Amino acid sequence: MKILVTGATGYIGSAAARAFMLAGHSVSGLARSEHAARRLVEAGIDPVAGDFRDESSLIKAVETADAIVSTASIASVEATPQGFAYDRTAVDAMLRAVRGTGKTLIFTSGSAVVGTFGQGEASETLFDEEVDLPLPQSVFAPDAAGVPQALIAGFGSAMAARIQTEKDVLGTDGIRGIVIRPGLVYGAGGSYDLPGLIRMARTNGAAPHLGNGALIQGYVHIDDLAQLYRLAVEDGVPGSTFHGVTAEVSLGNLARAVSRLIGANDRTDIFTLTQMFAAGGPIGISLSLNKRLSSEKTQRALGWSPTCTDILNDVAHGSYASGVSSKKV
Repeated sequence: MKILVTGATGYIGSAAARAFMLAGHSVSGLARSEHAARRLVEAGIDPVAGDFRDESSLIKAVETADAIVSTASIASVEATPQGFAYDRTAVDAMLRAVRGTGKTLIFTSGSAVVGTFGQGEASETLFDEEVDLPLPQSVFAPDAAGVPQALIAGFGSAMAARIQTEKDVLGTDGIRGIVIRPGLVYGAGGSYDLPGLIRMARTNGAAPHLGNGALIQGYVHIDDLAQLYRLAVEDGVPGSTFHGVTAEVSLGNLARAVSRLIGANDRTDIFTLTQMFAAGGPIGISLSLNKRLSSEKTQRALGWSPTCTDILNDVAHGSYASGVSSKKV
């Protein structure tokens, strides 16, 4: 199968591309510069000229592919709520190009679409692949959580754009549209939230967490996630949503692992939501949410069997200890 990966030089995209190639697929990647093209060639990926911000180049790039796996995200690179709207524009351009062709388009969403605020307390609610979105404000930001109205509006708007992108992908006629929602992705010294938490810890002297640190997030190792993409491309049923999570971790324990990484032993600092945002911006908010996903239906549907559960050890003593902490999703 000819697979085009957007974001093929990024954290998730490069791992997915490797999994596709190892399975015998022909992989191409979007390249907006000569430097990016060289990186793709070095990785064994065929470069295709194009820019995720340029609709015409996206439309042209998808023409020669049987499947498009979209892992690029302006929102992740720029760490701005407005980025989710830009992502939607890019994906919509690709959807227009493949409508009615029978091609596959996989969109990478995220666990924040089921994120809930809770003043540092764990949520008891676990969301499966069929959750009805968007969550009402009374669920994602209940009054008891004390979330400022401006933050509620910003977060709600950002997630509305991402959720609408999911619906666009699943609802486009004549394609095999699939959505993947990864949890907190870790491994190989990368991620989106983890490098941000490490930076916050180094600035603060110890890793912070919201309230008592009982918030819970589902996580997945990058290698397990890459296999999920492969299985989704090969066997995913049109209109499916798959959850990329293996197990869960409390953000208090994650903060302690980061503190051990930077030599602060098990010391952590309790922050308010305002302090988390001031210290980490959108990443600080992402780390202030419960994100609880079930992947039972995903595992049954695809035969996906994630195995890596060493997130705390990897953060404190593994791939993050090597100093490779600047990669992003």
